[in-house]
Amino acid sequence: MRQATLGLIAVIALTVGPAAHAALIAQFTGATPVPNSSTTNYNYNVLFSTQNGVDRLEAGNGLLNPGALNSGDFITLYDVGTTGNVGASVGTGFQLFSLSLQGTGITAAQTTPFDDPNLVNVTYQYIGPTVTTDTLFPGFSISSRTDQGIALKPFTSQYTDNDGLEIGTKVSEIGLVAVPGSGAIPEPGTVGLALMAAMGLLARRRVRETFHI
Repeated sequence: MRQATLGLIAVIALTVGPAAHAALIAQFTGATPVPNSSTTNYNYNVLFSTQNGVDRLEAGNGLLNPGALNSGDFITLYDVGTTGNVGASVGTGFQLFSLSLQGTGITAAQTTPFDDPNLVNVTYQYIGPTVTTDTLFPGFSISSRTDQGIALKPFTSQYTDNDGLEIGTKVSEIGLVAVPGSGAIPEPGTVGLALMAAMGLLARRRVRETFHI
């Protein structure tokens, strides 16, 4: 396993410059109340960035088997709400991503996010053609029937090495993202951290899978 590295989630680097690390992350873009309803939609872009094509996003064999060669790439947002009070959609990305809701997982290999089994996780699995360029996928949302503000929760993701001796092996990401709050209204400092996460200013960890059982 290559040594884990620390860096900044460079969301804006897709349009600002070439210094960004490869990444597959969710970018929180804001919350929208649904008219005449108690539901609020929390909206996201999914961003894939690569360094001159050295990493790729692939559907693989279509199976979610984190860390395994040729497995499908994905991103999971953790602990977004309670069963019966939360839902999700892929919006304009419905032909490129599928989604699942579950109590635990699906977790990228060699990452250990906090994962409350009493709360729902959302996984978006990539099912489209292989991507080797910086790409923004818009239109994702998580709907919550309880307005408890926003909270910082983990995400993990998997994409694929596309160059050198490690070609075809899987790359794991772990970081933080703003999601619907599932407890008390967060303190102002927590809201500030959530906004920083949405803007891509908090650290994440990247692990490359180079050995497989």
